Amino acid sequence: MSNRIILCGIQITSFPESKNPSAESASLLMLYPIENVDAPKFRRKSVGQSTETPFGKQSLAINAKYAHQLIDTGAFVSNKEYELVVGFNTDTFENEISEIKPVEPNLKKHFSDCLKTSKLSHQEIEQRVNAPLDSK
Repeated sequence: MSNRIILCGIQITSFPESKNPSAESASLLMLYPIENVDAPKFRRKSVGQSTETPFGKQSLAINAKYAHQLIDTGAFVSNKEYELVVGFNTDTFENEISEIKPVEPNLKKHFSDCLKTSKLSHQEIEQRVNAPLDSK
């Protein structure tokens, strides 16, 4: 069984005004087939795919710190095939995706180059991202 999948996105959510404002959860977005529904109170005729997680299923959780790193460094590229590595988070006591590995050779290089910048602090990365553009 292959654990390769085309990933569309990564999302990190938190609730700043909750009892635990620093708690975050991160998940991977992928395409699911849109299913027809014929229920007494709801009907849907459909075709195609959506990133909406189907009823009764859960999205794949990814380590939140790693998700920040992928987003902040620009390493993640959407709609590409990745190999998923599952790990156990000792903070949450849950299984989650601990690493994604690009499949395409060009994307592997991009990923590696971007993650090298992750040795910078989060604040340094933020400063680089928010730095004004030179007007040349």
